[in-house]
Amino acid sequence: MKVAIIGLGLIGGSIARRLRGFHNCTISAYNRTAETVLLAKQDGAIDEGSSDVGEVMDNADLIILCLYPQLNVDMVKNNLSHIKPGAVITDVSGVKGFMIDEMSKILPDNVDFIGAHPMAGREVGGYQSSTDTLFNKASFLITPTKKNKPENIALIRELAEYIGCKHVVTTTPEEHDAVIAYTSQLMHVVAVALCDNPMIERSTFFSAGSLRDCTRVAIINAQMWSELFVENKEQLVNRIHEMQASLGKIAEAVENSDREKLEEIMTHATSQKMKWLME
Repeated sequence: MKVAIIGLGLIGGSIARRLRGFHNCTISAYNRTAETVLLAKQDGAIDEGSSDVGEVMDNADLIILCLYPQLNVDMVKNNLSHIKPGAVITDVSGVKGFMIDEMSKILPDNVDFIGAHPMAGREVGGYQSSTDTLFNKASFLITPTKKNKPENIALIRELAEYIGCKHVVTTTPEEHDAVIAYTSQLMHVVAVALCDNPMIERSTFFSAGSLRDCTRVAIINAQMWSELFVENKEQLVNRIHEMQASLGKIAEAVENSDREKLEEIMTHATSQKMKWLME
């Protein structure tokens, strides 16, 4: 088996590091910079690589797209002649509806695209930040459609388990995008909004840790996250409106000095958090 990894950033590099021995595969990788390809070869993470994506895709049985969503689509669209019949393509993007819709427009019926999303990351990106432990105990989401072959879905599940993911969850693209808009994208929205508030400039010695915790993900890859927000805009806007409604309830209770209502909201929130921790 030949596996082609398209993009040797944090996720792509970490997959490459853990993939050694998977179906006795040859690991080939594309990266825009030849220096990163050379470094990955020196590390033993890949067998071969190139800054020519078509060369890497040639004769690949499994192609793993690890670039930004639109760039993933463009790479496939511009290199269809290098994708062999029967190939399986997957990705690691944070939006699934967009990816599946776009791939369905360009891929022939004899190539199977299966959307996936490993729930792992770090605050710093790039190949130099990749590690062979990134996916340990992580969740891995698979979003198959009726067009996907069962044996190919099973291959992606096997891949997820092989790289160390503990929970492999099959869901729909719609459910993925709705929930990820809450668990991931909204968290970045909140962190950005907190740091967009000029009060942060006055807060240096006024926080015991809450501000630091709540703004951890505000150090953000603006290019990537702005793209993800727009590609999942319907679901994210829904989550933002839900957040605004919750904030409105709290603001109203505070304005009315309604401690009973505030205690009710806080008690419910604590209960919900405790249930989430126990799942």
